[in-house]
Amino acid sequence: MTQKFDIGLNAKLNEFAKKFGITRTDTNDDEVFENFGNYVVASILLEEELDKVKSVSTNKAQGIDGIVIIVNDRLVTEESDLGKFGPTEAIKIKIGFIQSTTKNHFDEQKFSAFTDEVVKFLTGEVEIEPHSTIYKKLLDESGNFIDRIEETPCISLFFLSARTSHNVELEKINSEKLKITSRKEIENKCSLNGIFVLQKEEIKSEYEKISKFHSIQLKFENNIPLPSAENVELSLLATLKFSELKKLILTSDKNLKENLFIENVRNYIGSTPVNLDIKKTLDNVSERIYFPLLNNGLAIICDKVQRHPVKEKEFILTFPRIINGCQTTNELFKKYKESSNENSIDDIEIVAKVISTNDSNLKKMIIYAANNQNSIDKDLQSLNEFHEKIETYYLGKDEKAFNIYFERLRGQHSNVNPPYSRINIETLARVFISVFLRKPHEMKSNAVSIIDKFQKEGKIFNSSNQAPIQYYYCGVLWYWFNHLHINGNIMMRSKTMDMHILMACNILLEKKNYLSLDEKLNYFGDYDNALSIFSETVNLLNNKDYLFERRGFYSNPKTEKLIQEINGTNSTTNTAG
Repeated sequence: MTQKFDIGLNAKLNEFAKKFGITRTDTNDDEVFENFGNYVVASILLEEELDKVKSVSTNKAQGIDGIVIIVNDRLVTEESDLGKFGPTEAIKIKIGFIQSTTKNHFDEQKFSAFTDEVVKFLTGEVEIEPHSTIYKKLLDESGNFIDRIEETPCISLFFLSARTSHNVELEKINSEKLKITSRKEIENKCSLNGIFVLQKEEIKSEYEKISKFHSIQLKFENNIPLPSAENVELSLLATLKFSELKKLILTSDKNLKENLFIENVRNYIGSTPVNLDIKKTLDNVSERIYFPLLNNGLAIICDKVQRHPVKEKEFILTFPRIINGCQTTNELFKKYKESSNENSIDDIEIVAKVISTNDSNLKKMIIYAANNQNSIDKDLQSLNEFHEKIETYYLGKDEKAFNIYFERLRGQHSNVNPPYSRINIETLARVFISVFLRKPHEMKSNAVSIIDKFQKEGKIFNSSNQAPIQYYYCGVLWYWFNHLHINGNIMMRSKTMDMHILMACNILLEKKNYLSLDEKLNYFGDYDNALSIFSETVNLLNNKDYLFERRGFYSNPKTEKLIQEINGTNSTTNTAG
């Protein structure tokens, strides 16, 4: 293929494309760079690597390629994500807008049009779903979030020009800023952090920062190597001061890194007796010296632990996650935030067990053991027997076209690429409910509570009337949908139609007399088959205008209408819409 970009940036694009299973061609470079730009900016804003590239895409919206909405350092890409915040949780919001271009000259007109579209988005003159709905819900004066917003939401604009090194006049940037800051209806709701122009050298530099989110250098005051074992290179029992722990747990704006606890089966649970005891020790200056004796400390799992080549007490941890000690970390963080002096608890020492392994089975054993020392049966739902059977089924299948993984433990297969080759419990539940229960409309605004309700009612993950192969089939559908979407093989009118596509795809397969799950899985073992059925499905849904009416994909009657129309028409009519 023709090389459009400079050799350094082209190498980064190749690396990105390989990681996400994207095939580069002469015709899709613009789209690949758009996805790449969204990935780079979103990762930088999140301070962690974005693994769902299309989640921030605007789906070909005019003038804006990507919108990154971050609430309390967590990415919000669907309305249902808002249900994951506690009813009294304080809220901090930041939003990034992204526009990319591959023109060989700096396009001032496109730059200016980008700002114009951002203004229209913020004032409600244009709607880009689901981002517009999320933005409105967060700032709705009669809603559940507005009174909990701690500071004015912060917005940033990023204009990426892949093939230029143009000197952009400060006057031009200031004039674009004025378009935003001069609008009173925006001023009252958002503050502008800045407008950033990233050209080829800056883009390469920002991309290289992403890998740094995977590692951290920490000083352990005391450290004892743990006995060596198979699949474990180096592990330690150590102590570290809070001044060092801050490097691991804090974001650049000094908030707690939520992604650190990705594999911790229970989140912070508030004012329990144990947590009150931790707080009591932290509040008593004379007792703080006993903190490592009174507290169980942390368990940290890493892909790799390396000694610093020169500094005796320092170690480099690659992809560290706190698998036990969420309560301790949160209480330390709370004490740090409420102190007038941010260094007031720096000398407190914390005990840490640091374990390095890439073995998924060993990870599973370690995580289970670390979280099974106390009575937390309810919180260990992710470790139930049926989930284990599903995991085993995934591992036992050997499909020629792909390898997919079920993450029974969050982050369990973090090194598997492309990211859509792995599916977690929540996503698997959403797909199952959409495909087998035919309720994709319920996997929108209230998805979290609906999943919980269906779990309690035995409608999902029920070993008495369901089989692991059903959940494997859901994983296959999810894989092909994402693979075809990120490669530009299917073009959706709306991002909110994803679950409807999966349901409709299954119904269309059955109309073609692929009735058993074995027949369906065999069908999806062929790329051309997958492309054919998904293209047919998307073409069908794109032409159902009633689904694109306000909240159409949230409507049970419209889902029922779609099902009836698919079942009542032949495939030729379906394709034509």
